[in-house]
Parts: sequence; structure tokens; C-alpha cells
Amino acid sequence: MIISKVCGPNRFYSVSPYKNVSNSKSNNLYSCSTNSISKDTVSFSGKKVVESLIVEDLNKFNINDYDRSSFSKKLNKTVSELEILRMDNKNNHFYTIKAPENKVIRIQINDKNKDIIPGYIIGKTGLYATLEVPGPEGKYVIIIPEDSKLQTESGIIVEVIGNKEKKVSFKGSTCTVNAFYKPDKTIQSIKDFVEMTKESDIFKNIEKSNYNYSDYFHPYLLAGGFGSRLEAISHSRNDNKPSTSTPIKNWNLVDFSLLNLYQANLLNKNTDIDFCVQDEANSAVGCFITTLGQKIAMTPDGLDLVKDGKSIVPENKNIIIMPSDNITDINLSEALDAYLNTPNAGMMVVGVPDYRCYGGLILHNNRNEIEHFVTKPPKDLLDTGIGLIKYTDENGMPKILLDGDGLPTSLGNAFIYIINPEILDTITGIYRDKIRTAYKELMDKKGEDKSMTKEEYLDVIECLWDREIIPKLVEMSKAGELKDKSGQPLKVVTHRATEASWSDVGEYSSYYKTIRNVAKDDSFVNMPKPIKNAVKENILDNVIFNVDVKDDFKKFIGNGFVRGNVIVVPKK
Repeated sequence: MIISKVCGPNRFYSVSPYKNVSNSKSNNLYSCSTNSISKDTVSFSGKKVVESLIVEDLNKFNINDYDRSSFSKKLNKTVSELEILRMDNKNNHFYTIKAPENKVIRIQINDKNKDIIPGYIIGKTGLYATLEVPGPEGKYVIIIPEDSKLQTESGIIVEVIGNKEKKVSFKGSTCTVNAFYKPDKTIQSIKDFVEMTKESDIFKNIEKSNYNYSDYFHPYLLAGGFGSRLEAISHSRNDNKPSTSTPIKNWNLVDFSLLNLYQANLLNKNTDIDFCVQDEANSAVGCFITTLGQKIAMTPDGLDLVKDGKSIVPENKNIIIMPSDNITDINLSEALDAYLNTPNAGMMVVGVPDYRCYGGLILHNNRNEIEHFVTKPPKDLLDTGIGLIKYTDENGMPKILLDGDGLPTSLGNAFIYIINPEILDTITGIYRDKIRTAYKELMDKKGEDKSMTKEEYLDVIECLWDREIIPKLVEMSKAGELKDKSGQPLKVVTHRATEASWSDVGEYSSYYKTIRNVAKDDSFVNMPKPIKNAVKENILDNVIFNVDVKDDFKKFIGNGFVRGNVIVVPKK
């Protein structure tokens, strides 16, 4: 028997937890106050923009499970071009999924493995096949990304063919936590980490600073984000990005940032942690600004910032902004010391050796003052050799610092910022100007209908540290316009953490590569050995286990094989 199903322009297949999740009150993330009398009316949907289609069971799905209006434009187009074919013979079931850009999944499962459930994921970062496998400790999910193949002795074959031009690389105190999108997951992850510092053996051999930095600094952790690029890993536990599982038992992605704070003696059992739950996804900068007592609202003059209460971060301490989706072995204490020894520092941008300078290229003078900050520098600019990090070897010869792949590095932004509280009003002003300008430009393009779609609204309020805030502060610093409240000039400076490793792990391929590098002896060399060893224990050849099922997985594969960057995660 052959059953053919083709997804045409008006049809799509989906089996995903989203339908239930999107109806929950905590996920109405986009809102706009219209209480004030205004010239323009703003309206838009209050649902999450779905970026990834997740089909957990190819055998059971209903094309009506999704409200397709929640899909992003790109996902709608991708889904409309999907083709799905299922073929059954006496003992085997064959599935073929054809996606845009010549991407294909082929799955073969026989009747002996009828408890194995095939699925797939398609979204921002490509195409993945999934297998849900029952194990002795519960179900787990095997994720097979593009250009990978899995074959078991019992006759299961899964192959994912990607765009050949885009192959996956095989190279190998007080604290404020700002959470939005499944905030309960974030809060529980951080509480669990604090408990681990008191009870887990893994912390017995991790050194931390004896200096009381909490007298001068207040950590602010950005722990939100839908994590749609990392969803292939996180969705099985219904996680958000910060609570994504890792190879260390009971250790989530956010814990690597918490570890940096712990080592700098800024996070312990006595730390007063203020969880700021965000109900509007208004970008990294926007989330920070709202903790200062501002909110986005409609005013008679258009969309703007409105004072909405007191700041929930202390006004007398320097603020350390940390991400929740980076893994680094930066010695944070050294950066804090450098900041304290720079009397005119308005903002410090921590820099690391980076070939791509993904978060921004930092060009500085011999006083570590940033003279130019280039957001996402083009490859041809980096190829000129601008800003290359140089050092002198043991023989006195000048050398260029190379990364683990042998590529020349410049100083790149690590997304860790130390901010003098004297410039918080300046940062707020930059964000306000951005919203006003973007809103006016949007309205100027529209006719009589002044309504905004959810995506248009997000574009208006989006503001990034590396794209809008830092370049403007550098410009003001160079012009002598960045000042403290007494009128003294302040500078935007950098701390060069050139002996550190760093990686943004916001998507599947970078997560895979980074986790493997953490386990290596010659990279992330400053990472505490108990952490490196714990990661190493849950890697087997080219498979990373975020759940302890190595022995069961070996039995599952038998005399088969795995090719590609495969990750095994727990099933919720």
C-alpha cells in the first residue's frame, strides 16, 4: 500500500506542543498599551511568532492542529513547499520529506521497531529528523541534523540530506534575572543551580574569588528569548533557551553564565536574586530598559517610552549584563578589576578572540578606549587584517593569535557589558529615539490604516546592544558627549580577555561544536576541570548525550553506525 501526501499552498502538517502552549496567558508576549488618547490606533495579535514546525509523530498528525496565522512569513513559505511521502510494504515503513533548498529526510522503520516514533523539525536553522525511543529510564529523543545518517542493526535507517553548500562543520550579593517566555523554567533552573552550589560534588573543586565584588557590582542576567534557533534540542522537554539541557546532569545552558558569576563570588546561597518576569518580548535592550521603570506605550505623539515605576536594579552599583546562551571561560574577576582601575569608564565591553566577530568588531587605542565598534563586520573587512590580535612568542617574534581552527582572530564582542549607572539615562534616551524614529518611519509608509502586525511592532521596538547602543555610546565618547551627572567625560572601554574561549550557542551546530570543544584539553582551558570532565563523560564519538543513556543507545545501534553531529536529549 502506498499513501502519498503532498503539502500544497494551502495545506501543512504539524504535530507540536505549540497549539496548547500558545493559548496560555503567559505566552501573550506582544502587547501595546492604548489607554492614552492617541492620534494613531495600534493593534496586533498577542500570539508568539512560530519559527519552527515540529512534528513529533509522522504517523499521527492533523493539518488543522495549527492556527497558521501564528507562523512567521518564512515558515509559512517553507511549510507550503513541503512534500511528504509514506510507503508501506509487508514489514517496513518508509518516509520521505522533501523541503525547500533540496533538503530531504529519508526514514525506514520496520515492524520490529514499532515503538520507535519518527518525526521531524524544520525551522530557522534547517531540517532535522527525530526518533523518540523508549528507554529503561524513560523516553529520549535522538536528533539527526542535516548531512547526517543513523543506521541500527535492527533495521532503522535515518538520513538527512542538506544543502551541500551549507554543510554542518565537523571541526572539531544581588542579582536581577530578566525572564520572559516560559519564565518558570528559567526561575527553576537558576534556583536549582544555587542549590547545586551548596550540595553537588561538582563544586567542591571549583575555585572562586575571595574578593567581595558585590559591594560594587550588580549582575543583570538576560535569560529570555524564544530560542527558536535552538528549538531542535530544547523542545523535547518543553524548555526555553536558558533551561536547555546539557551533557552535565541537572545542568542547563544558563548554568554556564551562572558559573562565571559564581567564580567571581557574585552568586551564592546568600545572594538576593530578583526575578523580573517580562510579559512583552521587546528585545534585549528593551527588557533591560523596562527594569529601569520604563514601558512601551502609545502616546498622543505615537509609540514611546513612558515612566511606569521605580527601577528594580540598584542605582549605586555598576551593572554587569550577562547573556544566558553563551559558553565562555572568561575570568570575570579580571574584567571587574580592570573596570575598577579605569576611573573614567562609562561602559566596558568585554572582548574575546573571534574570527567572525559575530557580536561586533572592537577597535581600540592603547588606553583600551574603543574607537570604532563595527556591528557584524563583513568578511571582506576582516580579510584586510584590521584589528588582528598580535602577541610576541617566547622567541620574541611577533605572531597573530589564532583560534582553535587555526584562523586569525580580532577582538570580538562577548556580549558581556559593565555599565556605569551614571549613563543609564543616556542608554534609555538612545532606545527612546530608536522607537520614535522606527515608528514614524513605519507610519509614514502606511495609508489610512495605521494598524501594526505583530512582526512590524517587534521591528519597531527591537533594539540591540551591538547594533544601536554601543556604536552610539562610542560616538558620544569620542565626541566628549558621554558624561556623568557632574559633567565629567566618560569613555567606552574594552577589557581584552585574549586568553579566553567564547562561543554563542544559540543554534544547533554552534551548540554541538562548543560542547565538544569544552570537553577538549586544548580549548576552554580556564573552564573548571570538574565541568570539563562532566561534559566529557557524556560524549561518545560523534554523539552528545544530554541524558544518561549511553549504554542503552549502544544497544539500540548494535552493529549499525552514526554519521554526523547527533545529539540525544531527554523526552519531557
